[in-house]
Amino acid sequence: MKITKQLLASLILMAFCLGKAQAEYTLNLMKGVTKVSNDIYDLHMLILWICVFIGIGVFGTMFYSIYHHRKSRGHKAEQFHENTTIEIIWTIVPTLILVSMAIPATKTMLELDDVQDSDISIKVTGKQWYWEYDYLDTGIHIVSRLDEASNKARQTGSGIDPRSIPNYLLNVDHPLVIPTNKKIRFVFTAADVIHSWWVPALGWKKDANPGFINEAWTSVKDAGVYRGQCTELCGKDHGFMPIVVVAMDQPEYDTWVKKTEDDAKKGPDLADQSRDQLIAKGVAIYEKNCATCHLPGGEGVPGAFPALTGSSVVTGDINAQVNLVMNGKNAMPAFGKVLKADELAQVITFTRNALGNAVGDEIQPKAVNDLLPKSATESSTQVTEKESVVSSVDLSKDDLIAKGKSVYESNCASCHQVDGQGMPPTFPALTGSPIVNGEINAQVKFVLNGKGMMPAFGNTLSQADLAAVVTYTRNGLGNSVNDLIQPSSIRALQ
Repeated sequence: MKITKQLLASLILMAFCLGKAQAEYTLNLMKGVTKVSNDIYDLHMLILWICVFIGIGVFGTMFYSIYHHRKSRGHKAEQFHENTTIEIIWTIVPTLILVSMAIPATKTMLELDDVQDSDISIKVTGKQWYWEYDYLDTGIHIVSRLDEASNKARQTGSGIDPRSIPNYLLNVDHPLVIPTNKKIRFVFTAADVIHSWWVPALGWKKDANPGFINEAWTSVKDAGVYRGQCTELCGKDHGFMPIVVVAMDQPEYDTWVKKTEDDAKKGPDLADQSRDQLIAKGVAIYEKNCATCHLPGGEGVPGAFPALTGSSVVTGDINAQVNLVMNGKNAMPAFGKVLKADELAQVITFTRNALGNAVGDEIQPKAVNDLLPKSATESSTQVTEKESVVSSVDLSKDDLIAKGKSVYESNCASCHQVDGQGMPPTFPALTGSPIVNGEINAQVKFVLNGKGMMPAFGNTLSQADLAAVVTYTRNGLGNSVNDLIQPSSIRALQ
């Protein structure tokens, strides 16, 4: 009797807790905001009710048999086997149930994988510990990190109440922006370890694997903000790389695209700044980009991330430090591809005059800009007088190849790989490619105008950069066509 009372009390308590959980958190899947997410929800409910029906039938029969054929009522166990009718029934019925489940499940799976006829293609690259988005149709590049407010609140000893931060750990500095009512194709990869891109409202998640490509698509009907996270344990800051997708109606999206492209064309602020100004601005850049590994105080993580306090690199030759920060090394990313010249100057000056260091020098944005690869600082839409002169002067093959290698690594290697091996079938190999080894003008037109997921580099690279990268691909990456093209020829083809 005591055990019965305890069991009844437990059931009442569980029912109360489930009711509370149902009210506050819900116990079912969320429907999402896309057709795919709703189809997945409907499939889930269909399978759930099939399972409920089977459970009621099986357990109902079992409990009925136990109760009505118990020993106390004088029933004796029957001794029989090999009943052909029962054998046929319990083979056919489960088969029909499985088929009824397989048909809608297969239909939904095929729908999930149908990335054809997309309106926009976006490449998503997972990095420790942030996301990069490349709009393959427009050339827009976005680096998306944890927002500053959440980043400060999460630091040990910050004294900031996380509950005071809106969308704590679920907000970013630069969200992914997409238009509504358009089919968006995503291609996923990673630069270091396995990540996983997950926005619940879209209805799916996809792993981002280094050296591989995964695909998915979405189409959001209603404008809004949809949040997610990385769902693959990818290192110590795995919990601090959220995802924010902002869906805009087409007019607002077009305005955002134009503003983003205009901002990218402006380039860095190359005006000289005082040391104090550089240091003051460098604090925020360090906290956003460097503190995760080297820690806020610059003490680093011994055995994993070196300390900046007293570092021989930070306190040594400033140009050597600039080179390391720009180009990266081992686990250190190449910040020359992420930060502008003024931001690099500010954060480098900060590390040399703070974090326990007092070198007492600085570097100006213009000096950093001169060290950056040309393709990263110039746009074909803003050709300077110097560039116009260069475009009319023939260059040697060796000069073109040397320049082209830098242009290739900045613009092409993320898809076709550093050695040109590509990521078939999404990104074809350039090594042995019939386009690269074929007629050179045909390759130039392909690079200028783009095709499919290949962006039109005629809109983003200068004539000198285009001539250099085409020449490099034909004489490097395992190819030996042994020809070249000059900037003046590119201009004629444009």
